[in-house]
Amino acid sequence: MKRKGYIMIIIMAITLSVSACVSDLDVVQKSYINKESMWKTESDMRGAMYGIFQQFRNAYRVNLSYWGDFRSGVIGAGMGSFNATDFVDNDLNSAETKGTNWGSLYTCINDCNMVLKYADGVTYGSDATKDEVKANAYFIRAYCYYTIARVWGDAPLMLTGIESDKDSLYPERSPQAEVYARVESDIDSAENLMPASVISRTTGSLAAVQMLKTDFYLWKYRRLNGTKADLDTADEACSAVLANGNYSMLDNFADVFSPSNKDNDEVIFAIHLQMTTEEVANYADDYLIPDSKYTDAEKYRDADSVATGSQDQWYSFSKSFQSFLYSVPGDTRAETSFKSFTVPETGNTYSWINKFPGEWVSNTRYFTSDIPIYRYDEAILFKAEIENLKGGDPLKYLNRIAYRAYGVADYYSSLSSESEINEAIYDERLKEFAAEGKSWWDAIRMGYAFTKIESLRGRQNETNILLWPISSACLEDNPNIRQTVGYN
Repeated sequence: MKRKGYIMIIIMAITLSVSACVSDLDVVQKSYINKESMWKTESDMRGAMYGIFQQFRNAYRVNLSYWGDFRSGVIGAGMGSFNATDFVDNDLNSAETKGTNWGSLYTCINDCNMVLKYADGVTYGSDATKDEVKANAYFIRAYCYYTIARVWGDAPLMLTGIESDKDSLYPERSPQAEVYARVESDIDSAENLMPASVISRTTGSLAAVQMLKTDFYLWKYRRLNGTKADLDTADEACSAVLANGNYSMLDNFADVFSPSNKDNDEVIFAIHLQMTTEEVANYADDYLIPDSKYTDAEKYRDADSVATGSQDQWYSFSKSFQSFLYSVPGDTRAETSFKSFTVPETGNTYSWINKFPGEWVSNTRYFTSDIPIYRYDEAILFKAEIENLKGGDPLKYLNRIAYRAYGVADYYSSLSSESEINEAIYDERLKEFAAEGKSWWDAIRMGYAFTKIESLRGRQNETNILLWPISSACLEDNPNIRQTVGYN
């Protein structure tokens, strides 16, 4: 059996060369592309814009889980040999290869820089098209640098497109504050340029930019000694998303993730995958039951009662997180996120992370489940968090999430203190976004990293313990790069 995953957007052949590999951090474009060979027409620029999202998918399709879930205590061993002990123990070093190489992010950033370099020199059918192309480049560059600043802290700040080996650079790490300042600037540029008429859920939109803006300014307020003005900015952006009639929370949680219900009203921005001629694996590939270890009747596999794949099941949810997901009887999210099935004839039980299984078609697993980056219900929970910080009415929003999950009106009506409500919001985020790469960032932003993540208890004084090391490969490729302080 063969695993397959596919992205929807078809990129022109010439655009594929624009997204050529950028070495780990010499940031050299290996394919020599210049303004004489492309960047001539609106079609060129649209193709390059779609190429940004192809590279975005390459950068995040696996790393999203490493950066967002593996260090927060939610990931544990599957049926295969567990190879993430250093993550679970928060004992990373530069020998770790998973999630420590920033090369794919800088490739994506370089694609954004190239679009911004040439966008104004092309004739378009309308100003709105040019604005959309530029807004997407700013949006994705902001998202990538937001990731880089949170994962590694100080990092190279690359703002000019690198087209050939003649432009070879060996940049040093800029201060984290400068990276965050660029995120802020790029978000503003994207928001100012993005046409309100754009409602794509697989590229940027005004709502997607506003979700990133909410995310960033909440992080700034809570983690970067932000001001009331920063919290107000997050509130304004979040409220704009909630007021946008193009989005709403679906009645059925499972429908949000169904491959037959793509681009639904709850999705604001997602990595979009489908069956085409391009095979792509993503992190869900490591979560399913390996077909080689499924020893029971094929009828249960073929009916998708047991979700199998060709990869070994390297990871699952930790036992404690499995119990947490099922801690409230009747929670409609639990089985969508994590599922167990016992074969009646043999009593064998199989368990797996179930959120993005794709489709089982003709004895083949196709990884066609979209990977959401931002959903409408995250805007609701962001709003609850903001209201709690501002002394407003957080329960109005928290109870909207709880009602879909538990079918109980005013589920959290008895909560009153800010700390109680903060913890309830955190718990609901853990359940709502299980396996969506949010839990690590939530624990840090909301103040629980050193109290709720077992491997971090009592370690708050360790230097840069919440940052990541840089891979040995990155250090070897650029002599000007130094390891993250606190790691070896």
